[in-house]
Amino acid sequence: MVIKKFLAPGIDVYSVQPSKVEYYYDVIKTYSDPFLKTGSVVKKNEDGEYYSKIDEHVRNCKIFSTNELKQCHETDPLKLLMGEIQEEMTNIVNQFCRKYEYHNVVANHDIIMMRYAEGEFFNYHNDDCPKFHRTVSAVMYFNNDYEGGELGFKHFNIEYSPEPGDCVVFCSAFPYMHRVKKITKGARYAAVNWYRYV
Repeated sequence: MVIKKFLAPGIDVYSVQPSKVEYYYDVIKTYSDPFLKTGSVVKKNEDGEYYSKIDEHVRNCKIFSTNELKQCHETDPLKLLMGEIQEEMTNIVNQFCRKYEYHNVVANHDIIMMRYAEGEFFNYHNDDCPKFHRTVSAVMYFNNDYEGGELGFKHFNIEYSPEPGDCVVFCSAFPYMHRVKKITKGARYAAVNWYRYV
């Protein structure tokens, strides 16, 4: 794992071995569709409590979690793949943390697989919130046979078009507000996880 690009302080792009990425993409495209469901966002109700809600005006994409594969057989290709991606991503995040001299971090929860199809998007948001305490965000990309879908960082004036094998790692809180621009053709596949201090 090597740093491919430095986009801004606290935003680095790492590179995953191309042969691995081809395999990841093939398995994801072949097996993930039955598990995909509409992604949610965190909202705050009148009592000040935070909850998850589907709001397709803010986040319009399909996702699934490794947690949803627990009932699958241990040799299930998608289940094995998610474990491999999680290990790869965690190694990259640890490298990022050493660079910036952060405290140790652990994954918040299971890795999330995302598919943004034509017309889908995720408006500007921060990953850290009162319901989910997040310090570092990591997004790994598997394909580029689509149009649109740039990763934008509002306060850094960055619009980045990810390549297969890119793993973008960045700080989860303000001012690292980011978005996924609307897909205009095809579908974009990526995996995300968030890490917190221990």
